[in-house]
Amino acid sequence: MTILALVFGVIGGLLHVGVWLAESVFWSREPVWRAFGARSAEEAETQSGVFYNIGFYNLFVGLGAIVGATMLARSDSAVLLAYAAAFMLGAGVVLLSRNAGLWRGALGQIVPGAVVLIALVLR
Repeated sequence: MTILALVFGVIGGLLHVGVWLAESVFWSREPVWRAFGARSAEEAETQSGVFYNIGFYNLFVGLGAIVGATMLARSDSAVLLAYAAAFMLGAGVVLLSRNAGLWRGALGQIVPGAVVLIALVLR
């Protein structure tokens, strides 16, 4: 089960780093802001500051998951990985409850987070 937690921790971490790139680096590209629900360039520009900030939340939780997986692999300490996984799971549930149309993004948070937490409990 530890291997499962490590694999899904890294997968979840990499997904969150990718979302950071979309929200904070590539936001000005139309396919990116459309994927996040903006309907026009003006709307995307209005939302850009918020998404820039949210992107960095995603970066930090993603790095936390990756570092947490590394810590678990090296020292058997699961605290940081468990926190990052719980953060992912909780954020995914909140996203899904607020906007069901963003279910793909929500599942990208919920599934890795849930798998990590379940694997950690069962190890």
